[in-house]
Amino acid sequence: MAAPDRLERLTDLVLVLLGATRPLTLEEIATEIPGYPTSHDARRQAFERDKRLLRDEGIDVAAVPVEGPGQFGYRIESDTFYLPDLALSPEEQTALQLAVAGVHLGDPSGRDALLKLGASGVAETRPVAAIVPQAALVPLFEALRSRAEVTFSYRGATRHVAPAALRFGQGRWYLVGWDLDREAGRTFRVDRIDGSPVPGPSGGATLPEGFDATGAAEEPVRPGEGDSDDAVVLVDAIEAARVAEEVGEGAVVERRPDGSVVLRLGITSTEFLRSWVLGLLDHAELLEPKELRDELVSWLDAIVTLPRDPDGALAVPSGGVAGPPSAAEEPPGATGRDASTRLRRLLAIVSWLARVGAAPIAEVAQRFDIPPDELVRELELAACCGVPPYTPDALMEILVTDDMVEALLPAEMGRPRRLTAAEGFALATSARTILAIPGADREGALAGALAKLDAALGDHQRLVVDLDAPALLAPMRDALDRNERIEIEYYSASSDTNTEREIDPYRVISLDGHWYVDALCQRAGDVRRFRIDRVRSMHTVGPQPDIAAAAPRATSEAFVPGPGAVTVELRLDPEAAWVADSVPVLAVRPEGSAGRQVVTLAVGGTAWLERLLLQLGPHATVLGPSDFASTAADAARRVLARYGA
Repeated sequence: MAAPDRLERLTDLVLVLLGATRPLTLEEIATEIPGYPTSHDARRQAFERDKRLLRDEGIDVAAVPVEGPGQFGYRIESDTFYLPDLALSPEEQTALQLAVAGVHLGDPSGRDALLKLGASGVAETRPVAAIVPQAALVPLFEALRSRAEVTFSYRGATRHVAPAALRFGQGRWYLVGWDLDREAGRTFRVDRIDGSPVPGPSGGATLPEGFDATGAAEEPVRPGEGDSDDAVVLVDAIEAARVAEEVGEGAVVERRPDGSVVLRLGITSTEFLRSWVLGLLDHAELLEPKELRDELVSWLDAIVTLPRDPDGALAVPSGGVAGPPSAAEEPPGATGRDASTRLRRLLAIVSWLARVGAAPIAEVAQRFDIPPDELVRELELAACCGVPPYTPDALMEILVTDDMVEALLPAEMGRPRRLTAAEGFALATSARTILAIPGADREGALAGALAKLDAALGDHQRLVVDLDAPALLAPMRDALDRNERIEIEYYSASSDTNTEREIDPYRVISLDGHWYVDALCQRAGDVRRFRIDRVRSMHTVGPQPDIAAAAPRATSEAFVPGPGAVTVELRLDPEAAWVADSVPVLAVRPEGSAGRQVVTLAVGGTAWLERLLLQLGPHATVLGPSDFASTAADAARRVLARYGA
């Protein structure tokens, strides 16, 4: 006899533990639910895997001490399984749908959350922002929400932290918290966290009285306070306006006749300061303090004298972009979906059917984004699930015909299920991103929906999203609304050049914390993306023609390789492993046992690669193509010329 589908076993497990009047031991569970191995050790392992999967899906299986050889009994409490009534108004429900549709987070968690809340799915709307979060954010958010301590590896050291806030700003996510070992407030860049953080028990994190997460969260670049330890940086006329806007007018101590500016900056990290200054190439010079200036010069000298790879450059094509590695063959089963995804979706479908009673198969398939034939298979499996003794009256009553599905289920099953950490993070981040957009209604329906989510599911106010607001953002949005062609002076960071262009904008979007305009560029004769804070000036030149046909070519990714992009391979030391999480890469592979990696990048301009290589210093080696072997050394010499070295 074939073993039951694991989804059937998981569904039975949920129904049995949710309906249990007392905690059930593992032996009782294995006796009542088909599919568990007969061997005690194998049965225990299978049950622990099922528990972990349910936990990841937001289903808490409580372990209760009991008498007898089992020692523990298990059950699912209804108040931890079902979502409290949020009492969302129709306007608030719609506002949440639009927020999830308007903010791309790279996974379907927001849509899954909406389905649990009874929404019809993601609304059709053009995205206005995209923030692709690191995997570490979900366990950090869960620790923040449940007020639990969290343990993770950061720059090779284990950290134990009481989380106080998660903040997004200047294109990065940061964890702000109290470092329990160092007894001090600390800010951690989430993309520098190694592996997955591990939250502790709920309620176990205690912050010192009066701890201010806002005060502890030091901005990576901020105006100095006049201290002798402040950094003084000279920025030339090409980058002066943009950089002054980025760091704030309070950092400007001198504007010179040639258009350059002198900035005084507070130093939160000498490593970050070096990286920030080198990211401006030879458009910036660190003037003070002398010891940091000398360290930066030594860093550049090391790049110039870095020995070449003895094996030479690898044979990487000199033009064109290699596509990502082909996906592995999907495992057998319903379109390759794993048991976790199938369980999440099946519970959502059953909950909805318990509320509506009957619906056309086509409607259910569209609502839950599932092929009709796969939907029928999953519903037929669900009809075989229930509680012992699995007689017809103990199974879920689901009837599937040629074009309809009818469900006669208890009203209790129609209650929405609690959100997973990923779903809660998606809803909170989407809503707070929309509210962070300049001009958003911070007292409207979306704010009301978010307040109700916070009240029912935990304080999400400690999740903060800050979006920049470049000076030309409002004029650019106005030009888009008026359907105008504009002329811009634009500084390209990839090629380190200024150009004048006429463009026809058709979308303004925030991507990973920066604002861009997608437009048909008359000079290129094609669609191009321009970062708005790099637009030095703009003025309208008249109405634009209809360019709707070009709009579908745009994507919601911050970086899309252009037709002239070149594939470059870099060998990275462990100190540079952050590149794979912070820079768009086409492929990553380990090399050797020393923690090295080889990454494949699509490089659209030499200046972009120069910035990256100067920031990485001796921890990166260009493997190919050979044309780029001296890129880092040549850029370092050019920057050293500013320092008289």
